[in-house]
This record gives sequence, structure tokens and C-alpha cells, in this order.
Amino acid sequence: MKNLIIVLLLIGSSAQAYAQDVFFKAKLDAEEVPAAIVEAVEKDFPGFSVTEYAAIPLEVVDEEVFVDTTKKPGSEYDTYQLVLTQGNDRYLDATYKVDGELLSTVEHLKNVTPPARVRNSVAEMYPGWTIEKDAFKMVHYEGKKAKERYKLVLGKDDKKMKVFTDENGKILKVS
Repeated sequence: MKNLIIVLLLIGSSAQAYAQDVFFKAKLDAEEVPAAIVEAVEKDFPGFSVTEYAAIPLEVVDEEVFVDTTKKPGSEYDTYQLVLTQGNDRYLDATYKVDGELLSTVEHLKNVTPPARVRNSVAEMYPGWTIEKDAFKMVHYEGKKAKERYKLVLGKDDKKMKVFTDENGKILKVS
């Protein structure tokens, strides 16, 4: 009985997470995005192509962010999220206010060589393991310091593991 309850909770949680993603993000065509945002993206990210436009019903009040669940499709939005790409291995999510002000970015890179301090830290913690795959993620919020994260897939013999580090090589998680 206990296992059944746990399984039902997990199914309910995953369904709710999926529903929130769909509900709180309205995909848009390029023509529906305010001109101020289009101009800002061209200035902020030259050389990138926009592959997806979305409106998100966020309200910023006194530096607090609130999700406005009363917004319906076709409403006026104050916040927009764009997915931009550059080549096959680099993409980022950029969130803008309606006036073109950049709020945050999350940048993703694949197949990058991690800095020496990250490689050395992982080699010291896991001798004999080699980096088979790597990915980089940088999160930046307006007015705050960017956070860099590396995801490394290590291999040794027939074993594999994922190691997550910060930009200084500090091990954050191992799975």
C-alpha cells in the first residue's frame, strides 16, 4: 500500500510539472513578439538565430517574481523567453521584459574543453577515469554574478558516471 501511494505521488508530480510547463509558457510566432525585444536580441546576441519565441506570465513587483496564472492565451505579456542557437553545439534561453530589457540568460554548450582547474580537480578526485563527454551551462541574472556549471561524463573500464562541478572545479554532485 505504501509503495502504491508513493507511485501515485510520483505520477501526479510529473503530470503537474508537465502541465505547469505547458500552461505557463505560450509559444508565439515572431510577429507576435514586441519590436523592442527583437531589436534587443539583435544587439545583445549578434550571430545567433532565434528558434523559439514564448511569452511567460511573470510579474516583477519590488524585485519579486510572481507567476500570473490568470493570463489567458492572446493576453498582453510583460515577459518573453527566446531560445537562440549558434551552430549545433551552442544554445541559450534569454528572458526579456516587454521593453527589451534582458532579465536573464541560461547558456548551454556541448563538447567544450573544461578549464584546467576543473579537469585537474576531477582527475584528482577520480584517478584513472577519463572525460568522455562534457557540457557547459552558465546562468546569469540581471545584476548578479554569472554561475558556471560543468557536466562531465567520466568513464573507466565499462563504468560511467556523471560529475557536476562549478567553474573552480568544486564537485557539486555525482551520479
